[in-house]
Amino acid sequence: MAGGVGCTRQTVIKFFARRPVAKHFFEAMCNELDLEWGEIAQLEPEDQQSSRNLGMDTEREKNCELLQEERSATQVLISPVSLAKNQNANCKEQLVITLTGDVESVLNNPDVQAALLVLMQKASKDASLTIDRIEKGSIKITFSGSREGLKRLEKQIKTGMQVLGMPVENVQLLSSDTTGEEQDKIRLVQEIIAQGASGRDLSDADLSSVDLRGTNLSNADLSCADLTGTNLKGANLEGADLNCADLRGTNLETTNLNRVSLHDAIIDETTIINNKWRLVWEIVNQASEGRDLSDADLSDANLSGANLSGANLSGANLSNADLSDTDLSDTDLRKANLSGADLRNANLIGAILSSAILRNANLIGAILSTAIAIGIILNSTILSSADLSSAYLHAVLMNTLIVERLRENLRRDLEKRGAIFGDNP
Repeated sequence: MAGGVGCTRQTVIKFFARRPVAKHFFEAMCNELDLEWGEIAQLEPEDQQSSRNLGMDTEREKNCELLQEERSATQVLISPVSLAKNQNANCKEQLVITLTGDVESVLNNPDVQAALLVLMQKASKDASLTIDRIEKGSIKITFSGSREGLKRLEKQIKTGMQVLGMPVENVQLLSSDTTGEEQDKIRLVQEIIAQGASGRDLSDADLSSVDLRGTNLSNADLSCADLTGTNLKGANLEGADLNCADLRGTNLETTNLNRVSLHDAIIDETTIINNKWRLVWEIVNQASEGRDLSDADLSDANLSGANLSGANLSGANLSNADLSDTDLSDTDLRKANLSGADLRNANLIGAILSSAILRNANLIGAILSTAIAIGIILNSTILSSADLSSAYLHAVLMNTLIVERLRENLRRDLEKRGAIFGDNP
């Protein structure tokens, strides 16, 4: 199906697992399966959508009349204020300040809260300034007040003002005419900056044109996220899922992209990305059969499911690369470094592995029949369920796991073909 639709196998897998995929791929796969994509997607009729949107707008209006119930992640500061004051505070603009420090020292200390409010009222010259809430993570405090007062306070903080001796990580002015979606986006960005988002589900998130330099997004699910124009310079995205993410105009300079899935991600000439990772993107998204990749640095790359049949990977650095389910049939892997590589269920039929290094590699379920493996090093390699039938093997196998216990007849057969076991005298 992947070939007929024009996507990668990973996108097909996500489709059947009911995970987000790009809309045009979703429609194409439904058409391939003779399914009504509109019914499968469970889209709402336009009149229901309008009704729902109206309800949301009504709810927003109510929020200007009553304080929202605080979620479990937030707590109301100071003593409760009058209804009239609540109406005034919530309808005015807001300033969100994120501080570095111990959040409990503020949450559990009314004196600190009162001192903080007085300090901010003086700095903003706005006696009506109130504290709406504080959120855990770092110390993220939302103030409400007049536009002039909040802008004055924002300017002072940006020029180096500290708050009760605590450094300011971030400050963001929320305009009263900012939409609910825009405010949600601003708060999400602030959370990522202040707390990181390691392992977080951010699929389909709108993170376009924001500054996320140096943030921790390792192992995050960013599939189909909008990252156009986003600055991710120096960020940690190791192990993240960027399947079908839009990376046009994204700054990925010095970003940690180890083991990142770039399958069906959108990258163009405006994307700032290291040549190594642009090559990885090309391999998993474009035809790479028979390609000359000799001596290429593909270490820590996620190449799972790629078609590299007949490619020249001699001398390539594939250490710690994810090559699971990859087609490496008839591939030249002479002197390639495959240390720590994940080769589970890889197709290595007819591959040339002479003098290759596979220390600590995982070959569970890999097919090596008719492969030529002269002088390879398999120290501590896992070969459980690997198909070695007809393979020409002359290797050093030390601490190598081949099923729970290597059967004597298989052991003798491998020794006849030149295998040397670490426990041999």
